[in-house]
Amino acid sequence: MSDESTAVPIETMIDALFEQYVGVGTSRAAVVGLSDETGLSHWRGHGSANDQDELPDADMLFPIASMTKSFACCATLVARDAGLLDLEDPITKHVPEFQLAANDSGEIVPTIRMLLSMSGGLTEDNAWVDPFIDAPVDRVLHEAARGVRLSSRPGTTYEYSNLGYALVGIAVGRAVGMPFADYVQQNLLEPLGLTSTFYDKDAPADRPRASGYSLDDRGDWIAYGPRTSDAFLAAGGLVSTIRDLATWITWLGSALRESPTDESVLSTASRRELHRIHVMTPPAVTIAPDGGLAVVTGGYGLGVQVRQDLRRGLIVGHAGGLPGFTLYMTWHPASGRGLVALTNSHRGDLVAMCDRALGMVLADHDVPASVVRLWPETHELRHQTDALIRRWDDALAVRIFADNVDFDQPLDERRAEIARLVEIVGPLLDAPGASRLVSADSPADVTWSMAGERGELLCMIHLTPVEPAAVQELVVRAVPDGHPRPVELQPDRFTAGPSYTTTHRIIATT
Repeated sequence: MSDESTAVPIETMIDALFEQYVGVGTSRAAVVGLSDETGLSHWRGHGSANDQDELPDADMLFPIASMTKSFACCATLVARDAGLLDLEDPITKHVPEFQLAANDSGEIVPTIRMLLSMSGGLTEDNAWVDPFIDAPVDRVLHEAARGVRLSSRPGTTYEYSNLGYALVGIAVGRAVGMPFADYVQQNLLEPLGLTSTFYDKDAPADRPRASGYSLDDRGDWIAYGPRTSDAFLAAGGLVSTIRDLATWITWLGSALRESPTDESVLSTASRRELHRIHVMTPPAVTIAPDGGLAVVTGGYGLGVQVRQDLRRGLIVGHAGGLPGFTLYMTWHPASGRGLVALTNSHRGDLVAMCDRALGMVLADHDVPASVVRLWPETHELRHQTDALIRRWDDALAVRIFADNVDFDQPLDERRAEIARLVEIVGPLLDAPGASRLVSADSPADVTWSMAGERGELLCMIHLTPVEPAAVQELVVRAVPDGHPRPVELQPDRFTAGPSYTTTHRIIATT
């Protein structure tokens, strides 16, 4: 029997996953793109995108629905950075027509930031807004003037509101002195080269475009008629392509990498503000692809969902949905890897499928939860502390330790304790490789292993926040042969509990 095996490229695996998604009738068509630090790296279309049975490709237009919200937020941040408005402005500063309902009249008025971060207190409105998407601005302002009811106190609770985004789009247009769609076009789409992204009312009629479908009782695909947005264009009015969306998420995520891209459109700081959690969403427990339980924690940034993955670190994304369409984009900012999927049906769980697919991509590329680049001082003080543990020297201890170390535990007691631990696992080995990096939570701390004849010492140092750098915390644990290591040593931080993120990549700068 042969034991030969052939490695299957990750792109082929992702293609097969979505080919099956379409093949079993979950959607009439799907087009999926993978991105890296340079933009679109791979794409594949499946099924029939419209009544002409066109195969979708990377340049076919799809409505992107609520994925529009990250564009709206970036445009608002551009206006904020230009001094034309402030995110802390109450919405009434720019939309005085807005009125709280009588029973909420004692509450504060939501700010622009609250509305963009889904914490404005407005009740969720996905069901209400679908048939209302093409409502004119005057109609929405009339509704807002009649009284907007709050379901939570502004600034305290996550609740998804399309009306909030419609109001912000109106506010930004008034603040900048031009229609919101024109401002987005001039300040985002054109400078970023997103030549295939349009507000639906401006999309060219001669471009190949997907139609949305639903299944009738006989199992036939029935097309929805095209619709355009007006007052709600900031909430969900864009159409785009896999190619442009891959460029978009690459540009957004680059702000969290070591070498951000050009800042001429929107600064790195503002794009990082977009990725920051502004309001927490309730935690959830789901079943991971491997059958285990996955605890999902995170929140809403500005136009994006942000979650912390125990294995891979920060993952960002946003879904979109309209009658006949389900869409999703998700990216891992630290690595630049991302995925965009556009489908023309509202069946199935596209978000779960895409999260699984991105997880496969990250695993294939061995992406860690974080990359920790140690300070040069951390690297040097680790070596000096290693030497101190091997051969105690009071003068060296005084030189490398901050004053609090002796205050927390007198140096003579530390010396005696370390000698006792060495007796358990030692003597310590001096051979090359006897001292190895284990983990790091930040550039200011590092944990390493010191091998002994009968086990190992697990050691951690954490440096001070001021110059000159010194060791403010030293922890040493003995791990005899045959005993499991304790949970990786971490600095003493004021958190809800220990961090269980285990996949760090450590870079020691010498």
